[in-house]
Amino acid sequence: MAQPSSVKALTQRRKDQFRDLISENSTFPLATITYHGPSPAKATKIVVGILKSKEIEPVVKEWVGEDIAEDVLSAREISLFIKEHEVARVLTSEWVLSCPHEEGVDFPVGEDCPHCLDWQK
Repeated sequence: MAQPSSVKALTQRRKDQFRDLISENSTFPLATITYHGPSPAKATKIVVGILKSKEIEPVVKEWVGEDIAEDVLSAREISLFIKEHEVARVLTSEWVLSCPHEEGVDFPVGEDCPHCLDWQK
């Protein structure tokens, strides 16, 4: 398989792979755990989504912090959040998927995040 030529291309491929896993899922409730940060190497935000079914909007909760992926307290909170929703399956991204800022909220739709230059390569 050819390697992506840029961070943007790699990011898109990873997001597509994760979306495919979700769309192929038939076990509910499903939890998704994704990592976001200022660069592909550093997570500063974890987003957990709980999908009760494909037809219902997910319940979403976020955890943020400099070393959030290593934070034991946040890991416990995430575990409790998932258990509270009686999740049957958990899908976790293996990588930092995107910057922590939200398109359309923190910067205009269709533009690169002006705060996370590492994602613009």
